[in-house]
Amino acid sequence: MATDSRWSIEYGQWILYLDDTGYDKIERFNGVSLMFAGLGPKIQQYKDWIRSNPADFSAMPDVKGMAVCMVHEATNAVMFRKHQDIESNNVYCAGSGARPAYSCWLDNKCSKTAVESAKRKDHFSGGDVKYVNFATNETNLANIFPQVQMTIQMITDNIIQRGIAMQIHATPTGTPDLKLAKGSSATVHDEQSIRVAMAQEVAAGKLSATAPCDGMHNDWSEEDKQNFKDALSQMFGWKK
Repeated sequence: MATDSRWSIEYGQWILYLDDTGYDKIERFNGVSLMFAGLGPKIQQYKDWIRSNPADFSAMPDVKGMAVCMVHEATNAVMFRKHQDIESNNVYCAGSGARPAYSCWLDNKCSKTAVESAKRKDHFSGGDVKYVNFATNETNLANIFPQVQMTIQMITDNIIQRGIAMQIHATPTGTPDLKLAKGSSATVHDEQSIRVAMAQEVAAGKLSATAPCDGMHNDWSEEDKQNFKDALSQMFGWKK
C-alpha cells in the first residue's frame, strides 16, 4: 500500500501545497491499514476516533467526505473499500492521481513506482512516497505517537503560511498547464492576494488541507455504511 505525501488547498485557479509534512494518508491499527483520501478534517476525525480505540460506534464520525480502502496486513485481504476511482483485479486507486498510478501499475506491478508516476502527472500528488510493505512489515510512515502530534489544522496553517503556490491555466486542449506562481506570468502581488483570500476562507471554516478525490463529494449508501462498520468491528476486535 502506498500514497504520496502532498496536502493542498485549492482556490479558484490556484493551489497552495506542502509535501512531506509528517501527516500520512495511511493509518495502521491492530494489523489493518486504512488508506484515506478526501477532506482533511474528515480524515482527521477518523484518525482521532481510531486512535481512541473506541468500545462501540457511539462516537463514530459521519463518513461523507472521504474515500477509504482497508486491508488486513497479514492476509492482504481487502476488508472494505469505498469511492476508489479505479478497481481492477484487486488493485485499488483513489485520488486525483489514480489514472496515471494505475497505468503505471499495469506495467510495473509496484505500488511505490505507481505513486511516483502519478507525481509526475498530477499536480495534487507529490513528496515522498509513503508505504507499508505487508510482506515484510517495512514502512516509512510517521510514528503515530510522536512527541508533537501533527493535525490537519497544523498542516492547513502551514500551507497558508509557507505553502508553494501554483497557478493552473487551461490550455486550448483543456490539459492543465502547471506553473509555479513565481515562475509564471503571475505577479508576486497576485500570489499574496490569493494567499490572504485563502487564509480568510480557512479562518471561516470553508477551506482546509485536502487529498482530493471525486468520492469526497459523494454520499454513501446505507449498505456501504453497514459494510464499513462490519469491517471496523473486525479491526477493533468487536466481531470475532
